[in-house]
Amino acid sequence: MTATTRGPAALIIATVLLAATGMVLVGIGTSSSRTAVSTPGPESPATPVVQTSRSHPGVAKRSAAAGSSTSAIASAAPSPSASLAGGENLPPSMSGPKADPVVQRALDDAVPADLPVGVAHEVAELGVEVWLAEVTGRGRDRWPDYFTDRGTRTAFYTRVRVQAAIGRKDPAGPGAVVHLVWAGAGPAGTFLDGRTATVRFIRDERSGTWTPQR
Repeated sequence: MTATTRGPAALIIATVLLAATGMVLVGIGTSSSRTAVSTPGPESPATPVVQTSRSHPGVAKRSAAAGSSTSAIASAAPSPSASLAGGENLPPSMSGPKADPVVQRALDDAVPADLPVGVAHEVAELGVEVWLAEVTGRGRDRWPDYFTDRGTRTAFYTRVRVQAAIGRKDPAGPGAVVHLVWAGAGPAGTFLDGRTATVRFIRDERSGTWTPQR
């Protein structure tokens, strides 16, 4: 009787223990799986780094564009040769003396006036005389310190005329600079107009005279 009674009871107890053990194991397994999901993997920290790095190229492009704009603005200083080379306001090449007033107006517009009118005209006329002596060889004895190659240069230009000239402050230093556009035939005989040149001057404050400078 006792053995028979203990048999079913032992089975029931064993069944309950097995069920409880199963629940514990299931709970442990669920907890472990949740822990595994919430724990960052070795690549997880890289995710925000990738997002951050993707945001940089836009900033870099904007910075590069700003730098490019600054460079473009910095290089926009007036240059008579560059302005005349554009040719928007110039007559066709080889138009002859009748087109020289148009060239003069274009040169006037290329560099804004920054000298008193009388001084600008005086310097411009002097610059024309110096340049004619430079390319033709005539009148060089007026500026012996400027033309130090007298007697050694034999090849000069012919059919020379100055198409336009302006006097402005010299941005490279004290004094004034004359910008010229001229025409002439070189030693080989080729005639061209629209040539450009500059002559620089220093003024003697005591005498008020302008002296050409190399």
